[in-house]
Amino acid sequence: MKLSIVILCFAILVLGCKKNNIALYKSRGIITGYDLRLCQSPECGGLLITITNDTAKNPPLFYHINSTLTQLGIGENAKLPINVSLNYKPDTGIYLTYHYILVTQIKVIN
Repeated sequence: MKLSIVILCFAILVLGCKKNNIALYKSRGIITGYDLRLCQSPECGGLLITITNDTAKNPPLFYHINSTLTQLGIGENAKLPINVSLNYKPDTGIYLTYHYILVTQIKVIN
């Protein structure tokens, strides 16, 4: 009888648990605006973001995001600058030397 009660309590405990989908963001940044330079180089275009807690050695003043606000899930009418929490990785393709990053998760913070 005691074993049945223990198994029942354990089953209720397991069934009552939910998986927590809270995203942990490693970086904070400020989307300052669009890169409005007009040139044929991949160095131009996209959004400009400053990573406020950047731990890279000699970080640049800003990084490029090769996306629009709507592609990031932010309303196009949002007022700039926008404070965000994000996870990212450096773009290792042809944009490697131009400080482009690939945003994997982003959330607007107030």
